[in-house]
This record gives sequence, C-alpha cells and structure tokens, in this order.
Amino acid sequence: MDKREKERQVFLKLVNKQLEPFGTNYDEVKDNPNWYMEYRTTPESEKEFMKWGTDLIRKELKMNKQRALLEMNWFILQWGLTTTVSDQIKQKTAIIIDKKKA
Repeated sequence: MDKREKERQVFLKLVNKQLEPFGTNYDEVKDNPNWYMEYRTTPESEKEFMKWGTDLIRKELKMNKQRALLEMNWFILQWGLTTTVSDQIKQKTAIIIDKKKA
C-alpha cells in the first residue's frame, strides 16, 4: 500500500470513529458536504477522540507524537464534529455576563 492509500485509510478510520456513537459511517455521509456540522460531540469526547486519533496516526503513518498531534488538529479543524457547550458552562457564562452588567 502506498503512502497516499495509507493516509486515506487513516482518514476513513478517523471519520468512522467520530461517527460511531451515531450509528453511521463515512459511506453514509460522504455525499453530504456538511455532514460534520450535523453531528455534535462534547469537549470530553473530542479530547478522547484526539488521543485515539493521535495514537492511530503515530502507529499507521509512523509519525512522532508532535507531528501526529498536529495532523489531528488539522483533521479536527477540517472534519471535526461540532462541539456542544454543556448547560453548566452556559449557566456559568450567563452568570458572569449578568454580573458584568450589574
């Protein structure tokens, strides 16, 4: 398998992993150009996904940790799911804004 094909296989694994909780995969969303905006994840889940993906990239593409983390950041920037803000954070933000207005 050449480098380009390995990179494609890693990309597919990353997409499928982040879609796993929704019971879907790349083949089902690939024709929708905005698929990554239609699913939401939590900051905690994104952090776990970042670690999993970094490890995958290191193993499959033979990159050092720093380079693999950089690649994962690019993946999240381009194809990462929308991150939801928890209700607790929303409430804290509302309280801070209210205090500033007072």
